Parts: sequence; C-alpha cells; structure tokens
Amino acid sequence: MNLKEGIRVYSRQIENIKDQISINSGVLPVHNTNPEIEYYHNAYLPNPEWRALTDWEYKQIFTANEDSRMFNTLGMGEIPRSLEKLFQNLKLNECESLFDVPKQFEKNEELIRKLNEELNTFLDQKSVTGNYKFHRIARSLPDMQSTTFHHTGDNTFKYTGLHIDKSIFFTPHTAYKSDNRISINVSAESRFLYFINLTLRQIYTKIQKKNSEKITSENIVEEFFKLYPHYPVLRLEIKPYQYYIAPTDNFIHDGTTLGNKFFDITMVYTGVFDKY
Repeated sequence: MNLKEGIRVYSRQIENIKDQISINSGVLPVHNTNPEIEYYHNAYLPNPEWRALTDWEYKQIFTANEDSRMFNTLGMGEIPRSLEKLFQNLKLNECESLFDVPKQFEKNEELIRKLNEELNTFLDQKSVTGNYKFHRIARSLPDMQSTTFHHTGDNTFKYTGLHIDKSIFFTPHTAYKSDNRISINVSAESRFLYFINLTLRQIYTKIQKKNSEKITSENIVEEFFKLYPHYPVLRLEIKPYQYYIAPTDNFIHDGTTLGNKFFDITMVYTGVFDKY
C-alpha cells in the first residue's frame, strides 16, 4: 500500500532529516515465543524489512510549515548545546542497571538545579502557554523490539507493541483534542520511533469502509491492522540529544532500541507543545 497524507514531520534544525526516516511494508502479529518477553495477545509489530524513503514518500510526510497543528504534526529538533553538556555531566552511561538511573539524578544537587533551569528555559520555548508538566524518565533495555510495556503485577510485564497512548479518555473522533508530548533522547545511542502517519480519525474512516462494528480507542489499533496489515510503518531515528514532539494519543506508534548496546533513557514531558 502507498502512504496517505496525514501526520506530517517538521524539522527546523536537522539537516538531511530524510536520512533519519525509513519505511517498510506493514505489520505482523506478535507470537509469544520468548518466555522472558511477553506481549499482549493482540499485539502487532512492524515487519523488519526497512528501506529508504522515495522522494514521493518524503513529500507525503514532510512539512515546512512551522505553524502546523499539534494534532497531526511530529516535530523534530536538537536541544541546546549547553543543555546537552549538563546531561553529559550526569554520566548516565555509567549506570550499571536501569535502577541506577534515578540515583544518578540525585547525586549532584547543584548540577540538577542547573539542569532544571535550562530544561525549563528550553521547554518554555516549545510551549506558548507554558502548559506542560514533567511526566517521567523513561528507561528501556537495549536491543528491544518494543519499549512500551504495562506492569501486570508481581514483577511481571506485558509489552504492547504498536499502540496509542491514553493520557485522557477520548474517542477516535475526539483524540485530536488531546495534549501532545516531548521526548528527549539523553542516551548514548540513537533510539527509534515507529509510527503510522495517519490520525485516529483517518484510521477510523478506513476501518469503517470495511467494518461496520463499533470502533473505540480500545480496539481501533487491532482492527486497523487486521484490515490493513500492509499499510507502511515509518521508522524515525532520534539521535542522542535530539527530541521529538508528537500527538501520541492521536496516532499509532512505538519505540525500539533494536541493535543498541546501552540503556535507553529519555526525558518525557506532557502538555501543550506547539512550537517545534
């Protein structure tokens, strides 16, 4: 299948952003064959055959409009060099386990004070209203096909695969009203964002062409992939100290650290980020 016009990628700072985006030919249902990594029974992942974008495909997903709307824009950029140096001074790459990461943030009170000041200055530039809040320090193991999981109790976890976030209650018709989020890669290696370049409204419309059953935010991802398994997935590289701003309630996505050797660490804030 060919890409349809929908979610657009905007980047003001990164040269040759096209080189950081690849595409495949669809998804595959997950089969739980690894007893240590369990997925939900209805999970889907991209097929692993990636290639570069054609010029036509790039035109379908790229926008040069810096005033693009939040609900259908995926913004990319780089944090200021001064902020990057502060993160480097934290020496997160020296952590021996994911549990050590929060402790590393607590070691140097003065460094953290400066880091918070610089972060707030940077984030204020990305939000006209200043309406945002700290969400979490997301930590993931290296070489993982998917980075999104839910804690199911007794130190057990299930991975979701490609999904939509649910920060508030919404329907496929109201998801566009949700806030978005910024995710800053403070790791030593690139991480990758998988995504489908369609809004939930677009996905709902495509499903309704073939399925008249009730579609909700709970079943829309599974129903879409059942009906359109060959719709392409895009893979966006987020290099160290780059960030993305995305409407994660309003499009299907997931993270991956496949091929990495070090822990994946990202700073995540949610709110209204309308300056990319």
